[in-house]
Amino acid sequence: MLASDRLRAEPSRRQLAAAWLAVPFAVFLAVYAPAVGRGFISDDFRWIVESRIDRVADIPTIFSRHTGFYRPVVALTFAADYALFGNRPRGYGLTNLALALACAGLFAALLQSLGMPLPAALLGAALWLLNFHGIAMALLWISGRTALVLTAASLAAAIALVRGRIVIAALCLLIALFAKEEAVTLPVTLGCWMLVLGGRRYPGRVGRRFTLWIVLSFTALAIYLLLRAHSGALTPASAPPYYRFTFAPSVVARHFLQYADRSMTLPTAACLVAFLLLRPPPRPASLVELPASAKAPARFSEGGPLRSRPGVSWDLIGCGALWLAGGYALTMFLPIGSSLYACFPSIGACIMAADVCLALWRRAEPRARGRAAIAGVALVMALVPVYLARNQRWTELASFSSAVLDRLEALTSDVPERAAVVLLDERSQRVNLESTFGTLLDDAYALKTGRSVVLWVEPPLGNADLAGLRPPCAGCVAKTLQVRDGTLEAVR
Repeated sequence: MLASDRLRAEPSRRQLAAAWLAVPFAVFLAVYAPAVGRGFISDDFRWIVESRIDRVADIPTIFSRHTGFYRPVVALTFAADYALFGNRPRGYGLTNLALALACAGLFAALLQSLGMPLPAALLGAALWLLNFHGIAMALLWISGRTALVLTAASLAAAIALVRGRIVIAALCLLIALFAKEEAVTLPVTLGCWMLVLGGRRYPGRVGRRFTLWIVLSFTALAIYLLLRAHSGALTPASAPPYYRFTFAPSVVARHFLQYADRSMTLPTAACLVAFLLLRPPPRPASLVELPASAKAPARFSEGGPLRSRPGVSWDLIGCGALWLAGGYALTMFLPIGSSLYACFPSIGACIMAADVCLALWRRAEPRARGRAAIAGVALVMALVPVYLARNQRWTELASFSSAVLDRLEALTSDVPERAAVVLLDERSQRVNLESTFGTLLDDAYALKTGRSVVLWVEPPLGNADLAGLRPPCAGCVAKTLQVRDGTLEAVR
């Protein structure tokens, strides 16, 4: 009878564990799925306009184009979205959502390849998805998918490398390079991974595999640099001042603190909560220490990492630190900062956090594990209002963009092609024409209507001169419109 009770209880415990593990992902979908694709913002318009192709045979031409940056794989995603959704932003937002979930799935697969059980791998993926910084920007600003494509391709490269598929890893690296510039550090980062993990995974063969990786990865890097130079994209010498490297101590120190917060606050908090709830009780003074010969065997073997004892894996801590450092190796030295820059490096912080939490979990008593699981679910649920509040900035901009473009199309339907229209901005409001469209209002109008008019914003946009925008002559204005209460109306 007792045996049968245990058999019935085992599926129940598994189902409860599965429900607990599903909560963070359900919260992620509840927070972000309704918010994505509300409208296009700023660089979105240029990406869509510049990435459109008329036929499949034109796909190779994307690798000879640029939008200032050279990110042809991202351009391909925009070309596919335009073919499917035209100028309807909802589909583009859902693509970003799918990319984020793909990153989470690849991250969980990487952690399993590194020897973590599925629950710990899902914890790491959940920590990345629920980061307060970067994820909202990557999802709700459609151009933020650059960070998602970079992260997905980089994770695929890491999975292939850990599993010994060096050629596939190099191909995934090439995709990452074509997605975003931060990938140029991956050959070194993943090469260091091989040195950290390889001696135990592939005894006697690490040198040969490391040499193959260096040759293939730097070949991929050379192909990327050659095609990039041929495209005419921005370089560190030709980029605007805010994209040129600086080594000023004040800038580097500021970025160090900001990016440490953006990448590590949530993973560190998770480790702290796990320590408080899972720490083992004090050992009785009479407990005799086992001799070294009786302790558990090493954590790695030829087939991969074997987490056979409950300690922290310093190999994985090292890999996480290397990923974190490599991810910020470029952006740390740019004058401007962005939460979007945290998406890719924060994978490293989540690797370390997942390993620490796993070690604490394995040393904890069953009762402590139950308390920790319940507390984790409660904390995630309690943070929902925080995530929704942080989304508001992006959803307001996107909704304003859609409302203004709809109204602009209606109010200018009788304006001739290439005529001038002046828009009076409401700069006293945080959400305005400048913050939403930047200097790309003409592109936004062309994407929305398929027509071309000359749009001038008053007060003048901050970068109007750099963008080549000039005010129309006094007698050339066909219509004047004014922003009011989140939309446009004609000036009588």
